[in-house]
Amino acid sequence: MTITLKNLVPGTSQLTASAATYYTAPNGTGAKINNASAMNTDSSARTFTVHIVPSGGTASNSNMVINAKALQPGETYNCPELVGKNIMTGGTIQALASVTTTVSFQVSGIEQT
Repeated sequence: MTITLKNLVPGTSQLTASAATYYTAPNGTGAKINNASAMNTDSSARTFTVHIVPSGGTASNSNMVINAKALQPGETYNCPELVGKNIMTGGTIQALASVTTTVSFQVSGIEQT
């Protein structure tokens, strides 16, 4: 068994306006989120949404972890809703913002093989 600390979603990730995959747990690997944050880089209020999607699934209300969380201009939000969440092999972190490239998103954690 190998445990690796990893930036699951690098801090340079800018969310799009439709659900997109920002991390996929590799084959034979599980991941656990230790920390996550989102920052509104725009001059207007924006929202973001995050899903933890099982392998083969799609973003839906049943796997939504953060639902349209509002961020004021320049605000950074640490995401306690994501801390401790497990992502099994093939599972993904999917996210979106109310407007493309206005919210940066980063997630760190561990991968275990």
